[in-house]
Parts: sequence; C-alpha cells; structure tokens
Amino acid sequence: MNKRSPTVDRAVRIELLRARAAIERESLAQGLAAAGRRLEPAALLKSFIPGLGGGGGAASRLALQAISLARRYPIISSSLSALFMGGGKRSKLLKVAGGLFVGWQLYRMWRGSDDPPSSAR
Repeated sequence: MNKRSPTVDRAVRIELLRARAAIERESLAQGLAAAGRRLEPAALLKSFIPGLGGGGGAASRLALQAISLARRYPIISSSLSALFMGGGKRSKLLKVAGGLFVGWQLYRMWRGSDDPPSSAR
C-alpha cells in the first residue's frame, strides 16, 4: 500500500476547509438576501394584514394605493404621524378635523374603487 505524505493530507484538509467556508459564506449570503426580502415593507404589510397575500379585494387595493401614495409623497406620512403623535401644540379640534378629513378621503377612494366600470353600449 502506498501511504500519502503528511503534506498532501494537510493540503487536502486545507482545501476541504476552504470549500466548506465558501459553501457557508454562500449559504449566509442567501439567508441574508431572503431575510431582506421578508423584511421589506410590502412583505411585512402582507404578513400583518390578511387578504393582502392573495386575492385582489378592495381592502388590498386600498392598502396598496395608500402605500404607493405614502412612498410617492412622504410628507403625507410625516404629517399624519405628527398629527396623531402629538407633534407640536395643536389643539384637539385640529387633530380630530385632520383625522376626519383623511378618513373621508379614504372612504371616497374606497367607494370609487368598489364601483364596477360601466360598459359602453
């Protein structure tokens, strides 16, 4: 029988360790990418609000419209958070009026998305 030399054994062991490290690095990179996708705002919203994951109901369309509106105009979300979180010395009447206005606009948007398109005759 032909025995391998200790230097060959050591070189083989080093290459095996390098291959294992490369596999672990790739696995870690894929895990981080998957975690990043699961932590995106849209994915979090879909996991918290039932009905957004599948189907195309009115609630999901309204929620997605609100998200796209907030992304397009970040002043809306910052104004709403300031309004409802007490950002400043505003009166309670102003807060209630702002909440009613936003609620009314959301209601109008919801009612408009529920109406089926009229067919031309």
